Amino acid sequence: MSIYEEAGDVYFTGQRNRSAALPFYRDGALPFARRFGDAHSEFRLLSKLTELLMNSQQSGEALQYASLAVRISTTTGDRLKERVAFHRLATVYFSLQQFEMAENYYLKALSLSPPVLQSASEARYFVKTYCRLGDLTLHRLKDAVDAMGYFQLALAAALEDRGDTRALYIVYMKLAEIHGRHLPDKELCQGYISQAQALRKELSGDASSET
Repeated sequence: MSIYEEAGDVYFTGQRNRSAALPFYRDGALPFARRFGDAHSEFRLLSKLTELLMNSQQSGEALQYASLAVRISTTTGDRLKERVAFHRLATVYFSLQQFEMAENYYLKALSLSPPVLQSASEARYFVKTYCRLGDLTLHRLKDAVDAMGYFQLALAAALEDRGDTRALYIVYMKLAEIHGRHLPDKELCQGYISQAQALRKELSGDASSET
């Protein structure tokens, strides 16, 4: 199995013709992993296949491997693998414009995260995913109320991670947009704009200090 995977990795990690890795993973390494019941290797290969197919704009076929990766991830006893698998499956559904399915699986991925933020990277994952959910529900599902809730959760996570000022700025502006256009509330809108403007000055100051 390792020979096939290593051969595929030559293309997978390269800059050109990455799709040439597909037969090495799909027809060589993956059957061996299944034959020997190696769930961790099977998960890794399914993840690589999904990524390659998504990059090749083959979302329909990628869905097959992403779904299998979810099933296998639940047998590994590794919650991080499960979260990664559900997040990737949500992204595939998003690319297929199946937005309700995408929302469902992003939420499933979030549910596999620790209940208390334990690091800056965890906080940033929450911000990124809740922002994706906010954009999805606001612009694709046309549900401003749900979008507001998601962006408020993104705001809570961003406030935990003060190290990413740009992300916090974006969340404030998203909430200002919602209360300016979709759920009109002049006071809330202006409050979020004021917070964003203060951060914009901070970001401008950081940029100036680097030049």
